[in-house]
Amino acid sequence: MDKWLQNNTIVKLIAVALAVMLWMSVNDTSFRFPRNESTANTIQNVTLEARYDDTRFELVDIPSTVDLTLRGNAFSLNLVSPDRYRAYVDLRELKAGNHTDVPVRLEGIPKNVEVQVKPARVDVVLEEKLQKEMPVEVEVIGTPDSDNELGEPVASPDKVLVRGTKAQLQEVQAVKAVVNVEGAAETIEKTASLQVYGAKGWMDGVEVTPEVVDVSVPIDSPHATVPLKVAIGRYPPAGFAVNRVTTDVAKVTVYGSKGYISALEAYKGPQLDLSKAKNGQPFQMPIPLTSGAVKIEPEQVKIDVDIVKENKKKWTDIPIAIKGLNKNMSATIQGAETVDLTLFGAAKRLGSIKDEDLHAFIDVSQLTPGEYEVPLQLNRPPYIRWAEEGQTTTVRIAR
Repeated sequence: MDKWLQNNTIVKLIAVALAVMLWMSVNDTSFRFPRNESTANTIQNVTLEARYDDTRFELVDIPSTVDLTLRGNAFSLNLVSPDRYRAYVDLRELKAGNHTDVPVRLEGIPKNVEVQVKPARVDVVLEEKLQKEMPVEVEVIGTPDSDNELGEPVASPDKVLVRGTKAQLQEVQAVKAVVNVEGAAETIEKTASLQVYGAKGWMDGVEVTPEVVDVSVPIDSPHATVPLKVAIGRYPPAGFAVNRVTTDVAKVTVYGSKGYISALEAYKGPQLDLSKAKNGQPFQMPIPLTSGAVKIEPEQVKIDVDIVKENKKKWTDIPIAIKGLNKNMSATIQGAETVDLTLFGAAKRLGSIKDEDLHAFIDVSQLTPGEYEVPLQLNRPPYIRWAEEGQTTTVRIAR
């Protein structure tokens, strides 16, 4: 050791090292040994939570934030984190009403940190929730496809319970489900959220049970309900006649274009083939889609036919009328202007026919000047066969 101290270089190095250590101990605080000193820290605008039975009460009034003043050593204060601490009031044992001096409580603060809350006590107001029943209104926005019509919307359930304070329920005017039908070409089926409205519009802070409803908005083609006409395509064999035809559907709803529907007075149903029928029998038949119709409701019809023994009856000198003649032309029947008729049918139906029920005519609407053989036509009561069907007569057309 004595030899080192006698060495000038060693002594100089030791002196420099001591000088550096002395300077650092004076000027660099990071090299100081930690001391157990108490410091303070303030956290402002800490959210004040409320713990209460929100199924029974509505919290009407409470301060939104408090300030915290924390005291402790630096290490402990650094452990205080917003994701750990909570400031709250416990209202779970309180009833509805105004409550003063409710203590603000804390959790998540380290034990060796002292905390001062400002304010330490707060006033709160709890109101009991009430409920009332409200109908569900379906508000339709937009316009469906131009060829379709908007039907009456339906909500299920059509009534709901609205919960809130007395003041809130007094303000409630409507509960609505909003459905957009812009450009829709078919019925809309959807689940819609409910919204509560008051005099000033949409209301927040009220509860609706249930929160959603099923909504159906019919989007239909133009339609009309008209009588269903069932025709006989082929009559029963000789010796038998139709006495009565009844159906379980008197009217049908026909869907189609606006022009088609506006001109529709009755709908032609299925044609019956009775060519082999000798007894009354029921028929279950589909209702056909004729040109212009896109849908028929119902789609099926039950037809009951009463078949009886056929009778015959004759009529004489039934006048022949001319129909469809152009105003600038004249028409002359060449020969007899009357016709004798032989009709077949049920005895009861034949017995009820009068001369004025029979209208014989020829149609000249498509004829130009000249002489023509044209078919004779006969308007007669239903289910009556005409023996002379297919008979013709001669007519001359002139200007």
